[in-house]
Amino acid sequence: LSYVSKLVPPKKIGMMFGMWYLAIAAGNLLAAQVGSYIDVIVEKYSMSYFFLIFTIIPAVVGVILLLLNPLLKKLMHGIR
Repeated sequence: LSYVSKLVPPKKIGMMFGMWYLAIAAGNLLAAQVGSYIDVIVEKYSMSYFFLIFTIIPAVVGVILLLLNPLLKKLMHGIR
């Protein structure tokens, strides 16, 4: 949240804070939707398969973010 206030132009801080909280709400909604499928996945596969999905996806996203790190630093214009 601190980075939002550092990186956003002063006129748009309020809107970006709102977007930040909307993104959190969307993530919670997505978590609820995915969690509702646990019975279907466990019935068809197993509980370990369900948790394997949630291990592989964050690992892949983490690798993608590491690869995008130079671009993200360039877009930050030296703000730390």
